[in-house]
Amino acid sequence: MATEQQHDAPVPVTAELSSEGAARRRFARAGVAASGVLLTLHSQPGMAAEVCTTPSGFLSGGLQSFRGPPPTCAGRSPGYWKNAGWPRGCDKNAPYTRVFSCNSQNAKSYGGSTQIAILDPKKWDRDGIGRHLMAAYLNVQAGLSTFQTVPMLQRIWLEYQAKGYYTPTAGVKWDGAKIVEYLQGTMY
Repeated sequence: MATEQQHDAPVPVTAELSSEGAARRRFARAGVAASGVLLTLHSQPGMAAEVCTTPSGFLSGGLQSFRGPPPTCAGRSPGYWKNAGWPRGCDKNAPYTRVFSCNSQNAKSYGGSTQIAILDPKKWDRDGIGRHLMAAYLNVQAGLSTFQTVPMLQRIWLEYQAKGYYTPTAGVKWDGAKIVEYLQGTMY
């Protein structure tokens, strides 16, 4: 006569988890459900971040859905445009104000510069916003940045000029350094 032995599963040892441990466990349980989202996040080392989205999309981690073809995100830096041929219809010697109008406070500095000259660092171009906006404009004109528009770039400049910051979404204020950080993220 054979006797059946019952094998009980080991009794789990429960220990109090720290809040970090509990958060990790919840994250691990999400597992497969979250893997699709995690795989869409893209990280690059150092300052080589790529931001292929509008300013408000930048705040949501770039997790926007696009209808139609994916956006083109191959923007070039101010230094590139300083030395490269410009897109058709763009005039290096035209005033900066042809694209980005200036208030009376900026009329002598930005307003007195040509589009090519603004690409050089200037002491009065705090944070380099003028040169990065000009590069972003050229990227749009060249088709290297299809998720940005000229009116969007102009709104950033006009609000920054008027208020000293840009509001990409309600309750968020970007100073010049943050605007430049966003613009640099659209360039390589």
